[in-house]
Amino acid sequence: MTYHDYDPELEKSTNRWMAWGVVLLFLLVLAFPVYRILQPSQLADAQAAQSEELAAQGEEIFNSSCAQCHGGEATGAIGPALNSEQFLGTVTDLQMHQLISTGVPGTLMVAYSADFGGTFTQQQITATVAYLRGFEETAPDFPDWLKPLSQTDLNGEELYQMACSYCHGIDLEGNIGPALGADSGVSFEDDAFIEERIRNGIGEMPAFEGVFTDDQIDDIVDYLRVEQGL
Repeated sequence: MTYHDYDPELEKSTNRWMAWGVVLLFLLVLAFPVYRILQPSQLADAQAAQSEELAAQGEEIFNSSCAQCHGGEATGAIGPALNSEQFLGTVTDLQMHQLISTGVPGTLMVAYSADFGGTFTQQQITATVAYLRGFEETAPDFPDWLKPLSQTDLNGEELYQMACSYCHGIDLEGNIGPALGADSGVSFEDDAFIEERIRNGIGEMPAFEGVFTDDQIDDIVDYLRVEQGL
């Protein structure tokens, strides 16, 4: 370029763009450490939100498929109390996943994984594990967690709420199973009929013989009669 080709305006424009480039580079240099500081926090927030969503899915799955045996909020019923310190403190997520997948031979705990003839996908099992793990911070000390109904100090109402309310309703109003309150069909049956149903089950209702003692069955029947106004 000769002297006569020199364009002052072009030089000013070029210098201006170069100056903006230096400013942008400087801002990027400043922003990088800020990003390094904020990024772990943002990642942790995203992971926490994902975990909460997974646990919420697990709660729905547990309530529809597991609470009948393990009680609402996993407090225990026919099956062990899975919200207990004794269980959650000794089992890993992988072990929980395997228990749900393959079941426990010789017990009522069947295999739930579709790979073993069940109905759960791997994602559903993972969600159920996440829900159960959520109880860990507040897990109660429960030495009888394997057989929660074996506690001798439970009264008829407590036994009913632990083992029967999921199917028959907290207030005997019915749910999966029939209502048991006043004016229900059961209220017109004698005690022996109800005791036989509890011991031997019927249809989808499991047999509780060997789970409840005779005295516990009597206590449950007494509770039903009081609630039925009889």
